[in-house]
Amino acid sequence: MLTAVVIINLLISGVCFYIAAKVWKIRRTIAGFERRIAAMERRSSNVLSKSPSFLAKRQQGALQLRRRYQQLELQLQQVQQLLGLLGLGRTLWRRRARPLR
Repeated sequence: MLTAVVIINLLISGVCFYIAAKVWKIRRTIAGFERRIAAMERRSSNVLSKSPSFLAKRQQGALQLRRRYQQLELQLQQVQQLLGLLGLGRTLWRRRARPLR
């Protein structure tokens, strides 16, 4: 009887030790993941903390480009009008320069 109790206790102890070893291994794995996640969070935080000023600079640059584009469009319209007037003037000059029959 005593032998059976000792054997059962040893089996229970072995199972408990096996479970404890597995839990310890899982805790180590989770701790490794936690360190990796914390490192990734620090890196992304560093990158994202710089992004507002970066985006503000790019937005300002886009605004300047948009304004410059509008100025160039206006200049293009003026040049097209001038070329139209020159074409009209040339047409009128040719009509005037032709001798009347």
